[in-house]
Amino acid sequence: MYFCIMTVRLFQKIKIYTKRCISFLIGDGTALTLENKLFNSVCLIAIFIMVFNIPFNYFSGLKVTALIFFILTAFLSYIYYAARFKKRLVFSLVVSSILVILLFAVNYFYSAGIRGASLLSFMLTFILIIIVSPKKLYWLWVPLCLLVVVGLITIEYYFPASVRVSYVDDKALFVDIAFTYGTGIIVSFFSLFYLKEAYNKEKKSSDQKAIELAQLNDEKLKLFSIISHDLQAPLSSLHSYIRLVANERLTADERKQVERGLANALHGTQEMLSNMLVWSQSQLRGLHVDLLPNNISEILTPVIDIQKIYAAQKGISLETHLDHSLRALVDRDMLQLIVRNLINNAIKFTLPGGRICVSVDKNGANCKIVVADNGIGMSKDQQAELFSLKTRSTYGTNNERGIGLGLFLCKEYTLAQNGSISFDSEPGKGTKFSLLLPSVI
Repeated sequence: MYFCIMTVRLFQKIKIYTKRCISFLIGDGTALTLENKLFNSVCLIAIFIMVFNIPFNYFSGLKVTALIFFILTAFLSYIYYAARFKKRLVFSLVVSSILVILLFAVNYFYSAGIRGASLLSFMLTFILIIIVSPKKLYWLWVPLCLLVVVGLITIEYYFPASVRVSYVDDKALFVDIAFTYGTGIIVSFFSLFYLKEAYNKEKKSSDQKAIELAQLNDEKLKLFSIISHDLQAPLSSLHSYIRLVANERLTADERKQVERGLANALHGTQEMLSNMLVWSQSQLRGLHVDLLPNNISEILTPVIDIQKIYAAQKGISLETHLDHSLRALVDRDMLQLIVRNLINNAIKFTLPGGRICVSVDKNGANCKIVVADNGIGMSKDQQAELFSLKTRSTYGTNNERGIGLGLFLCKEYTLAQNGSISFDSEPGKGTKFSLLLPSVI
C-alpha cells in the first residue's frame, strides 16, 4: 500500500516537473504568442528528429545526408534560441525555413532523387512551415515550395546523372522511406494535435470573453436604466418644491422639512452621478494610476471632514483613529474615492444614533484602512454580489438611494493600486471594510 502511494506521488511529481519543463522550453501563455509557441514546439521536434537522423543516415551509407542533418541541427538550435528567448519569431521563421528548403533540395541529389525519401521529408517540412507561419507569409512559402519541387523533378528528368544513389542496398532504401513516412505521420499528428488543442483553448477563451462582454453590456444597459429612473424622483421633488415656493404655499416649518429631505436626496444623487462619471471615464479612457508615496491621514482628512457633516445630519457619530505618520504608495484621487464611498455607504446603512469608526494603522508591510459601522449589516445574498457590477437600486435606513456602483469601483481601484479589500458583515450588527495598501517608509 505504501509502495503504491509513493509510486502515485512520484508520477504526480514527474507530471508536474514535465509540465514545467515543457512550459519553459516552449514558452508560457502570457509572454509569447500562439505562433511563437508553435514555432518553438516545431523547432524542438525538428531538432529531435534530426539528432536521431544523423547516426541513422550515416550508418545507412548517406554520409552527405548525415552531414546536412548535423548542420541543420546546429542551425535550428540557434534559431530556436532566437525565437524562444530573444522573441525574434519572423526572422527565425524566414531564415530557418529558407535554409531547410535549400538543404533538402541539395539532399535530393544525394539520396536517390524521386526514388528516395527526400520528397516525403520536403512535404513534412512544408506542413510544419505552414503551421507555424503567420498568414501574411503564405504567399512566400506556397510558390517557393512548388517551384523548388518542380525544379528538382525537372532537373532529374533531363539530367538523371545529377542524382546519386547513395544507399548501400535496396533494403536501406526501403527502411529510409518507411522511417521517413512513419516520422512524418507522427510529427504531423502531434503538430496538428497541438494546433487543434491551442485553437480549442483560444476558442473557449474567446467564447467566455464574449459571454462576459454580453453580461457586462446588459449590466451597463441596466445601469443607465436605473440611473434615469432614480434621477426622476429627486428632480421631480425639486421641481415641485420650487413651484410651491413660487406660489408661497409652504410655511417656514414645512420649508425646512422639505429642504432637509431634498438635501438628503440630492446628496445621494450627487454621489451616484459622481461614481457614474468616474466609472464612465475609466471605461472610455482606460484606467490611469499614478502611484506615489503619500501621507494617508493627509489624503483622508478632507474626505472624512465632509462626511462628518452628512453623518451629523443623520445623527450618526463618525470617529477617527489615524496614524498621522503612515505613508503608502497610492493614487491620491483613487484612495479618496474609495474611502468616500465606504464612509458614505456606512452612513447610508446606519440608523440615527449609530456609530462609524475610520482607522488607519500599520499592518506588517501594509497600510490598513478600516471603515466599521454598527448599522443594519448585510444578508448572505447581498454579500455574494457586493463587489460585482450587478446594478440595482438600493435604499438606506433613511431611504437614501444608491445603485451599488460605488463598491464595484472600490474594488477595481484597490486592485489597481496593488492592494486588497475585504469585508465582514452580520445582519443587525454592522459591517466592517478593511483596505490593505503597500506602505512606504
